[in-house]
Amino acid sequence: MRPPTFIYLFFNNLPEKIIKLCLSIVFIYISIIALAEEKILTRVVSERLIAKANYSPWLSEPLKTSPDSKRVAQIGYKQFLILDGKVVGRQYDNIGTPIFSPNGKRIAYAAESMGKQFVVTDGVEGKRYDIVREESITFSPDSTRIAYVAGIGNKRFVVVDNVEGTRYDAIGMPVFSPDSISFAYPAEQNGKQFVVINGIEDKYYDEASNPVFSPYGNRIAYAARSGDKWFLVVNGKEQKKYDGVGTPTFSPDGKRLAYIAQLGDKQFVIVGGKPDNEYDLIISNPIFSSDGKKVAYIAQEFNRQFVVVNGVPEYAYDAIDGSSLKFSSDGRRVAYSAQLRGKWKVVVDSVGGKLYDVIGEGSPIFSPDGSRIAYTCQVNDRWLLVVDGVEGKYYDNIAEYSVTFSPDCKYVAYTASLDDKWFVVVNNKEGRKYDEIIGNGNITFESNSLIRYVAERNEFIYIVEERLK
Repeated sequence: MRPPTFIYLFFNNLPEKIIKLCLSIVFIYISIIALAEEKILTRVVSERLIAKANYSPWLSEPLKTSPDSKRVAQIGYKQFLILDGKVVGRQYDNIGTPIFSPNGKRIAYAAESMGKQFVVTDGVEGKRYDIVREESITFSPDSTRIAYVAGIGNKRFVVVDNVEGTRYDAIGMPVFSPDSISFAYPAEQNGKQFVVINGIEDKYYDEASNPVFSPYGNRIAYAARSGDKWFLVVNGKEQKKYDGVGTPTFSPDGKRLAYIAQLGDKQFVIVGGKPDNEYDLIISNPIFSSDGKKVAYIAQEFNRQFVVVNGVPEYAYDAIDGSSLKFSSDGRRVAYSAQLRGKWKVVVDSVGGKLYDVIGEGSPIFSPDGSRIAYTCQVNDRWLLVVDGVEGKYYDNIAEYSVTFSPDCKYVAYTASLDDKWFVVVNNKEGRKYDEIIGNGNITFESNSLIRYVAERNEFIYIVEERLK
């Protein structure tokens, strides 16, 4: 395309040296602006040495960080707990992965000694059993209570606050209500399954699934089967029967309930007791917007997949990642990743972005106010972060779940690697290099201008804090 006439005539009548000089000045001006933009962000780094890395290589997760990145726990080679760099408690024959409470102030783990298993909570050993299911150790949301599944002989039971429950043939995972007052779990006895709520057995069925509490804890729902029919049980009341039902989802206010149901070879979503349109397949569980006014899910028809928002289907794609579907915090926007002709893109408010080889797990991510969006993507085995449609630098890898916005949405941070070194990138500016950013690259914004993460360098573990200016 030819430039505007006045520009063309102006440059066409200038000597070649003058043209080159003008272009050089323009280039220098642009470079100065870009350099100034890069220097806008100042990162003041402080490192606090915690300990030498001394964790056992036999565990899948031998080193854990607290949710706020203030504490570090590792299981040593000789099977003892090292908490914040100090050996805590006794040495055992075997120790499981440590679990921090939600507030990061408490810690628990399963241990084994002389053929018996038990849970150690805040350094105090619990009762010894034939078996403790390590993966069942659960703190309540307020961090004051703890529950786990234990066993003696061929019987299993839940221990809540050191009190043993009724013994059954089998037990599922215990779950606390959001207000930490109630707890529930599925159990099996003599071939029948049921849900136990605060120690009281609900009705027996042929099958019963994991229970789900409403956000305020005053409602509980689960799927059950009697004969060849499935249905939801809500606060003890059986709902309409279908050929199959999915996991229940409560609205944020707990007043509405949505779930997948099936009749014959068709599936549909029930919202507030009313069925939505029928499809060949429902790909993802329905999700509610923060205000509870919108419901979205992924459906499939004629081998094409699409997002349905409040009953209205959007554009169809070859495939949609079921875990990627998200509402913004204000409930006004919806985003997901979709595949088209072998490539993937992020769709925001029905508008698709650029196609990439892969969209990373955990993406897309909305900022706290919903105004911004970021996602990781891959091109030819290299990874980059796209923020508000603008591509960042290419790296060897990006810790996909590390992407996070500051509370005021001014900064976006993530963990990346280049040439076998890991570092935190904030607004496209790279930080100090480490051998590893621990906790899957987790970054915590303590405030709008303070980030914290745990890193390892030369086999030493540091808690790193950065002031952003």
